[in-house]
Amino acid sequence: MPTERSAPLRIERFDPARHDRSGFSCGVPRLDNFLQLTAKKQQAADMTRVYVVVEDGDTRILGYHTIGMGMMEASLLKKRPRGSPDHGELPVLFLGQVAVDERAQGQGLGGILMHHVFEKARLVADEAGCFALLLDVMTDGGEEAFERRRDWYAGFGFEPFTSRPARMFLTLKDMRAILER
Repeated sequence: MPTERSAPLRIERFDPARHDRSGFSCGVPRLDNFLQLTAKKQQAADMTRVYVVVEDGDTRILGYHTIGMGMMEASLLKKRPRGSPDHGELPVLFLGQVAVDERAQGQGLGGILMHHVFEKARLVADEAGCFALLLDVMTDGGEEAFERRRDWYAGFGFEPFTSRPARMFLTLKDMRAILER
């Protein structure tokens, strides 16, 4: 049951010494375990960046997302982008996870996190170049859960690869158009 929000929300980089992740449960054990056991290690090793949503004045994590850099083969696209490098790899920002605590689900936090991802992708693209956002839709929970997740990402403009339906992408060009609306 959604609760009324008593304080403004903040999105900040995960600080394991400060943010309370002990009670976080989004309903997907793999995502809960990532936050509990792996996020600190991967962030310290510069493999990913984890961003968390908290209420002002509180350290309990309400949701999180992870991002990291990656490469994508241009040949996976229906049409090779103009100006793409000869080596065929395109720079991407990889969205690893988006998770919202069960107690905060249904309040729009997933959309807030996705908007934050878009803003981060725009910053990366402005500084270093980035062709697209890329993600793999989790298959945990069966086909119905997978379809629900895939439809959720499609609602933000992500498209599946023909050869790999669980992998989705959104070009920065399309993402910028979404942000400008």
